[in-house]
Amino acid sequence: MHQFTILTPTFNRANLLPKVYNYLCQQDDIDLEWIVVDDGSSDNTKDIVNSFNKKFEIKYLYQEHLGLPSAMNLGTINADSYIILKHDDDDILLPGALKIVWNYFDSRIGKFKHNCACLAGLCRDENGEILGKRFPQDNYVSDFIRCIKNKNITGDKSEFFVTDIYKKYPLPVFENEKNIAPSTVQTRIAFEHKTLYLNEILQEKEFLEGGLSSFNYSLKYPLGSELRHNESSIPPHNLWIQIKQSGKYIYFAKINKKKQIFRNAKNKVIYPIGFLAFVILKLIFLLKKTPLSNNIIKSKKYGQNKIYTY
Repeated sequence: MHQFTILTPTFNRANLLPKVYNYLCQQDDIDLEWIVVDDGSSDNTKDIVNSFNKKFEIKYLYQEHLGLPSAMNLGTINADSYIILKHDDDDILLPGALKIVWNYFDSRIGKFKHNCACLAGLCRDENGEILGKRFPQDNYVSDFIRCIKNKNITGDKSEFFVTDIYKKYPLPVFENEKNIAPSTVQTRIAFEHKTLYLNEILQEKEFLEGGLSSFNYSLKYPLGSELRHNESSIPPHNLWIQIKQSGKYIYFAKINKKKQIFRNAKNKVIYPIGFLAFVILKLIFLLKKTPLSNNIIKSKKYGQNKIYTY
C-alpha cells in the first residue's frame, strides 16, 4: 500500500500532464501512486502518460466521456494508499507538500492526528497569493460545515482524505450531467468526520480566462444542484445557510419538475421560510436574466472552487 494516491481526472489536456508529473517527481522520500483517469480524450493523453519514466507507479485508466463524477469514482476505486488527493491537471503540488501532510498522519489508527479523516491546507495562485481566507488558526480541528461553510472561509483549499473513508462517499452521478460541486461530498463527510486544518500552502492553482458565477454553474447541472442544496439545508449549517439552501433546493426541484418537493425536503421545519427565499431567488434571476456559459472556472471574487471544464 502506498502512502499517497494522487488522482488526476483529465479530458483533452495532454499538454498539461508533463508539468504535473515533474512536480510529483519533486516529492522526495514519499511512496506515491499517480492515477490518471482519461475521460474520453481525443488527443494523445495516453501516449503522454506512457512516455513518463516510472519514478513512481502510474496507473492510466480510460473511460468514455462520462464526466468528472464517474472519472473520480473510477480512480478512487483503484486507489491503493493511505491518503488520497484530487489533483487537477492544471494544478501544481508544491515540493515537500506530501511530506508535510504525512507528518500529520497516524498510521497506527489509519487517520490524521486528532482522529481526523481529512487534512486541509491552503492554495496559492500563480502569483503566489493565497486563495481566499486562511483558517481561524493553525492545527484547527473542525469540519467542512462548521469551519468552511459557517465561517465563510472562501477560496480553493488543498484537501487530503483518508482513502478508505473517501471510498465510502462516491460522487453522485446523474445522467447528462458531467459535473457536480465538490462540496456535495465534502458536506456528507463533514456530518460524520473531522478535518485538521493547516495554514500551510500545499498547492498552486492556475485559472483560465472566462467563466461562470456559482449560480450559473448550478444551473448547468440542476440535478446535482438540487441534491446539494437539499443536503445543505440542515444543521449543523447555520440558520442563514439553511434558509438559503432550502430556497435553492425548491428552485432547482421546480426546474427539474420534481413532485412532492416538500416531502423530499431534508429540512421541513425551515421549508416555509425557504419557500420565501425561493420566491426572492426567482425574482432576482428573472431580473438579471443571467446567461449560461460553456466555460467553467474558478472565480476569485466569489471564492468558489475551480470547476472541471467541459
